[in-house]
Amino acid sequence: MKIAVITDSGSNVFEEKIKMPGLYVLPLTISDDENTYLEGVDITTAETYGLMAQGKLLKTSQPPLGLIEELFEKLKNEYDMLFAVPITSGLSGCLSAMKTTAERFNISFDYFDCYSTASNQLHLAMAARTLFDRGVDVDQVKKKLEEAAENSVTFVLPVDMKHLVRGGRLTKRAATLAGLFKIIPVLIVNRGSGGKNDVFDKVRTLRRAEERVIEYFKEHNVGKGYRICVAHVSAQTEGERFLARMNEVFPEADSYLTLLISTVGVHTGLGCIACQFIKKVEL
Repeated sequence: MKIAVITDSGSNVFEEKIKMPGLYVLPLTISDDENTYLEGVDITTAETYGLMAQGKLLKTSQPPLGLIEELFEKLKNEYDMLFAVPITSGLSGCLSAMKTTAERFNISFDYFDCYSTASNQLHLAMAARTLFDRGVDVDQVKKKLEEAAENSVTFVLPVDMKHLVRGGRLTKRAATLAGLFKIIPVLIVNRGSGGKNDVFDKVRTLRRAEERVIEYFKEHNVGKGYRICVAHVSAQTEGERFLARMNEVFPEADSYLTLLISTVGVHTGLGCIACQFIKKVEL
């Protein structure tokens, strides 16, 4: 059976410059009051953060329905099945739009909801593509992805409370209290949170927030066979410092630094640091 794998730009595939035959990408959208951009196509992550630095209040949305339909119609004639690994359904309606489109065009369709995004989503999509290329069947692929996703997490550490207020993610009162007491919310996204942002902890400084993340990683035995991604929103120095700390504590894991996907960063604000781990899929 010939199977296409579809993901979206929430995987950070454009920023990480990943290209694989048989792996297709749908761009999420970023918009302001005047323009709408396709993430990774019309605008880069750095350019998005440049707009934020200018004070632009940006919004995000799922890929345009027309683009989903166009891609699915094209792939219907080339593949026996479409298999999607989209951004978590807890943060986007992308998966729902894909399912609806597949039904409309009578396309054989299956998916894996990764309850994550960014590096973890990308790893799962690439692993699915590799496994299908090796002749592994759909049920076994989903089982392997499930095992990896069960051993994964995303933490987001926003420092721009004013931006969270402007985007409707935090009340003015909560932001005032957070600023008064220098509180940093530690947000978690995983299967336990339903793929949505949930408050894991509240601490007094960014350093303490990062150490809280490290404590969680230790509790979950992160090490050899794991992939760690540190990401940032225009905070290169802080990101490099945190990556160095991760390399120090978890030397056997594969760790790297990148920009946080813009469809998350526009909601968390400039200066945000994020960190993920995932147990690599057995190939």
